[in-house]
Formats: sequence, structure tokens, C-alpha cells
Amino acid sequence: MGNRANSEHGESPNEAAEVRAIRVAIACSVIGATAKLSVGIMTGSMSMISSAVDSLGDLMVSVANLFMVRYAHQPPDEDHNYGHAKIEGLGAMFEGGFILAAALFIGYAAVHKTIIGDVSHDTTLGIYVMCPTLLLTLGTVLYLRKVAKQTGSLVIKSDALHYMTDVWVNIGVIVSLVLVKLTGKPIIDAVVSIGIALFMISSSIKVVREGFDVVMDKSLPAEQVTRVTALLDAHDRIESFHDLRTRGGKIPHVDFHAVVDPQMTAQEVHDLFEEVQRGIQEITGPSTRVHLHADPSPRRAHKTDKTPNAQKAEHA
Repeated sequence: MGNRANSEHGESPNEAAEVRAIRVAIACSVIGATAKLSVGIMTGSMSMISSAVDSLGDLMVSVANLFMVRYAHQPPDEDHNYGHAKIEGLGAMFEGGFILAAALFIGYAAVHKTIIGDVSHDTTLGIYVMCPTLLLTLGTVLYLRKVAKQTGSLVIKSDALHYMTDVWVNIGVIVSLVLVKLTGKPIIDAVVSIGIALFMISSSIKVVREGFDVVMDKSLPAEQVTRVTALLDAHDRIESFHDLRTRGGKIPHVDFHAVVDPQMTAQEVHDLFEEVQRGIQEITGPSTRVHLHADPSPRRAHKTDKTPNAQKAEHA
């Protein structure tokens, strides 16, 4: 009943959960960016300004993700017979590209500050602001991960990775502020900012690669393919199978040809399909779409044929 009610209002349970998660992420970004940028400008801390820029990037990406999620959940239409879920791959690539651009800006600003010898002010205020900001970001990451696991959304998963980058960035900023306060050496601030930039570059590459895999129809993980193969091999009503193909992403696909007894009725083939589909979805997830093409077994069709050609077919 719950699913029907949601669908009547044009929003599925998964879409509603994803939208809520993105709104939480947007709130986290607004609070974090405002606090860190204000204090960073007041104290002259390059690491805090760098983290604020990262949070502004989070905000812009999360706003774009709202569009991605809404579009991805649109049903198939005449122009997009398989739906619109692949846009999440493009969204992940966009998000990774934005992280990369922000990282390059942070690295440039840190190097520039080191060259001109700019000096940070007292870091006490920055430490007081960064600690609660770190806890807020960590809570957001845990929530995003929960929703990503629940819905299988690549956009939410990428957002979780993005905000996890923010967690490490915030930790780096706190360490930088504490060390500058203890040692009185502002160069530490710039060094930490460069480290943050390098970490963001590494994270961006992972996000872009995952989005690219979705757009290019990368197969399911090898471990899942092995389990699906074992399932089909072990089924007593499938003599053999071939042309097994898989596709990952938010809505995985598995399709194959199964060689079966030619005397099976349409109802028996249908029951076989549903049984196999349940087994595959237990391995690859409930959103998996399974396509089975039944081929009649030449062995059983010609079991009384003892001609050389038939015997050859039996050993093929």
C-alpha cells in the first residue's frame, strides 16, 4: 500500500529517500561553508578557506544531484525505453570533475600563499568552529551511506564519498590549526592545504571512474558473475547456458540463453524464469532485471536419432 500511495503522488520510496538525503547534504554544506569561510577570512587560515571552497563545491554538486535523482527516476518513455537511470553515471563524472577543479584551486592558492609568505592569525577560533563542523559532516556521511545502500543510488554513493573527503579535509584542517598554534609556523597551514588538494584529486579520480563504468555498461563484479554462473550450472532444469551478459549500475541487468527440454510448456519455462530470477536477484540485488531466452535442447529433440550427425551433435 505504501508503494502505491507514493507512486500516485509521482514519487517512489527510493526517490523520496534519495531526495531527503540530498537535502540533508545541502544543509550540511551551507552550514559548513558559511562557518569555515567566515572564520577562514577572519583568521587568514588557508586550510580553512580551502575546506570552505570544498564545502561550496559540495553544495553546488548536491544541488545538481537533486536534478539527477529526479531525472533518473523518470519511467521509460518512447525515446528512453530502458529508463533514465544512466544519468547517475554522468552525474558522478560531473561530481568528480568538480572535486578535481576545487582541488587544483586549493593547491594553487596554497602554493601562492607560501610564495608570498602570507601569515595566518590566531587559530583558536578556527579550532572551535572546525570540531562541531567535523561531527556534522561525519553524521551526514553515515546517513548518505545508509541511503545509498538502501536505494542503490550511484549519485548518493558518490555524494557519500565526496562528503567523506570533507571529513578527512576537516581533520586535516584541525591538525593544521593546532600545529600552527603550537609551533607558530604558518607554513604548516599551506602544507596541509596541499595535502588536502592531493587527497581530493585521488578521490575525484575514483568518482569519475565509477561514473564512467556506468555509462560504458561495465559488467557486474567478477564475484557476482561467478555466483550467477554457479547458480545456472547447478540448476537441474537447465542443460546448459550461453551468451551470459551482465551490466552493473543502479539497475543491473543479467541476460543469457538457457538450453532446456523442448517438451517444456510455456508455463514451465515461465516458472523456471521466475525461479532463476529470484536466485539472481538474491546475488545482485532486487532491482536487477533478468532476461532469459530459452533454447530447445538438440540432445532431447533428437534423442532417438542415431545418425552420425546426431551422434556428433550429442558430443558437441
